[in-house]
Amino acid sequence: MKTAIRYLRFSRLGQSHSSIERQEMVTDNWLEFNGVELVDSFIDRGKSARTFDRPDFKKLKMFIQKYSKRVDYLLVDQMDRFSREAGEALVLVKRLQKIYSIQIVSVSEGITFDYETPGSFFRAGLQFLLAEDDNINRSIKVNGGIYTAKVKEGRYIYGHAPFGYKKVGEGKNKHLEVMDTEAEIVKYIYDAYLHGTPAYLIKNKARKLGMKMTGNSTIDNILQNPIYTSLQRVKPFKKHPGGLFPVNHEPIIDRMTWLNVQEKLKKPDKKRTIIDDHIPLRGILKCHCGDPLSGAPSRGRAGTYYYYYKCRHSKHNNISAKKAHEQLSQ
Repeated sequence: MKTAIRYLRFSRLGQSHSSIERQEMVTDNWLEFNGVELVDSFIDRGKSARTFDRPDFKKLKMFIQKYSKRVDYLLVDQMDRFSREAGEALVLVKRLQKIYSIQIVSVSEGITFDYETPGSFFRAGLQFLLAEDDNINRSIKVNGGIYTAKVKEGRYIYGHAPFGYKKVGEGKNKHLEVMDTEAEIVKYIYDAYLHGTPAYLIKNKARKLGMKMTGNSTIDNILQNPIYTSLQRVKPFKKHPGGLFPVNHEPIIDRMTWLNVQEKLKKPDKKRTIIDDHIPLRGILKCHCGDPLSGAPSRGRAGTYYYYYKCRHSKHNNISAKKAHEQLSQ
């Protein structure tokens, strides 16, 4: 009797029991009709078909590598349940058949993948391409909906409210509402930063005032988040521009204060001296180890400075700049 393993994938953790049951029943019927024995089942819940980095899919691959001689078929409900990446999927299913002699069967679509049969190969490839095309269209709709909600409707659509706010309302009326106690802490953080208070002191005081978040980047995230001045960052979508756009909620920080903080957060570019008249060959001369030599002055007992070319390895070259320049002149 021939044998099979089954792989099922459900895109949402909360997918209805009837939907899961249907997929199992469809594969069970195929097994019974074809007289094939089921050896094992692998089920991924809440996992995207855009990647093969799924827990049970990895277990499936390990099972195949170990017991491939005992398995004839790999059953899936539909090809798009297996993968929505056409190129990778075709390579993988071809490899399963060529190396392990296992054929993939899409039971709902009635397709047995066989890369040696042109019609079968074409049908399977077409299903993968249709699944990927559907994935692209779905992504465009989702991203377009996000852009519309944020830019045109000014809605905050994320799951968790930022510190200082709470989410109220339902559906399109859902919005952020200021939480007075937390808002005072946010105001303190902005004010203290503009007055030059060190970050660790701001963090300690904020905790004493009631802020429970303890991450190292908490203060920086609050200072950089435009949501506190009723703005939100939006990614560009197709020909539509990205940037900062208004949000429909009350600000905690006024616009000028937020802009002043952003200006102060910008780290000034470090000025780097590339050429020094005393050591102009720095970075040009190389040590016997192949590393370019750096240059630095060394102060003598009388207070006079002497310049040297040095390797980063302390036991390698330490060359007098004066002698090096004399040799170069000669």
